[in-house]
Amino acid sequence: MTTLAHSVMSSRVRRAVVVGAVLATLVGSEGAEGQSVAGASPKIPLVPGLTLVKAARTPEGDYEAMTVISAISARGVELTVSGEVPSPGQKPVSVNVTRLVRMADLKDARTYKYYFNTMDEAVFAGTTALGTSTSVIADLRSRGETKMTLDGRSGGLVGLVDDLLGNIGKAGGASKALGGGVLATGTLKLVTAKPVFFPVLVNSVKCILPALHVHGRIGDVENAEDADLYFLDDPANPLTLRFAIGSDTLEVTNIEFPVADASKSMERELMDSRRSAVYGIYFDFNSATIRPQSEPVLREIVGVMQREPSWTLKVEGHTDNIGGNAKNVDLSTRRAAAVKVALVAMGVSDKRLDTGGYGASVPRETNTTLAGRARNRRVELSRQ
Repeated sequence: MTTLAHSVMSSRVRRAVVVGAVLATLVGSEGAEGQSVAGASPKIPLVPGLTLVKAARTPEGDYEAMTVISAISARGVELTVSGEVPSPGQKPVSVNVTRLVRMADLKDARTYKYYFNTMDEAVFAGTTALGTSTSVIADLRSRGETKMTLDGRSGGLVGLVDDLLGNIGKAGGASKALGGGVLATGTLKLVTAKPVFFPVLVNSVKCILPALHVHGRIGDVENAEDADLYFLDDPANPLTLRFAIGSDTLEVTNIEFPVADASKSMERELMDSRRSAVYGIYFDFNSATIRPQSEPVLREIVGVMQREPSWTLKVEGHTDNIGGNAKNVDLSTRRAAAVKVALVAMGVSDKRLDTGGYGASVPRETNTTLAGRARNRRVELSRQ
């Protein structure tokens, strides 16, 4: 049985009991509180192919987990959650879980289930997973508060797996078991009346999204936990952009969804500035193995090279600053080489591709935050 929540793998957990930053699409940098969002923000559509990349932190290092919408039907939205979760003294454990959220629950459910087992049923009636429901957003917009239930892990996640979400399982009086978890109920109130800024990469472009910042106490009075969440201010797709209990957080760092002629933006960047940062190429934890979710962006690069037959590109690998310099340079070099191998296998001449690894020497963002480190782990293309 593989067990998942918004958390990490622990040495205590054996027989492939895995906790990975999953069905709550979580937290990032603080928004600009109390300021309204000006200008156009990109619409995040609820469509097959919508991918949410989340950063998690463990003692062994940061890693990414992904939630991908694989299908949408009259029945509901089918999700696939995957990640390479580091395990102390062992190889990272591959996690892959599916779930279906019913359309009726996307509209009206008030329980947010962020914990479930791989051996559970795929459907938990009355709960959401990607974020909250349209009804919760309507409450927040009209009354400035809402009653909400979080479905966590019985017994306290920290005690079980050294997780990042704190002891939500301690929430007692308002709690009961559901599918291996614990329900803790409380009132969440808007921190500010207006939506706040929430920075995130959308299709590799840094954007600000309008978010409703809510805070409250979840559980009974004696053992209640602080809950702090940022919901996308969109009743049609109210994703959870931030989720924190206590002082611990997880983050949505990148949102991807299919668009027509996606490679045109990359091509324009390479044409105008001779450089393009690529955030849609993903690797296994501390590895140069390319994850299958990287294929769409690899195909975009192939498309650019086909349209520009005179171009040669240098594939650059970059890391965060976790670990020593020599290790990071080696990892980034191997990752750049792996991208070249993949592109050559897809039809690009190896004579048109060079590679280089730069470790943490050229950060684009601060390495002091989880989101910044996640966005510093990237591939860049430079036109020679």
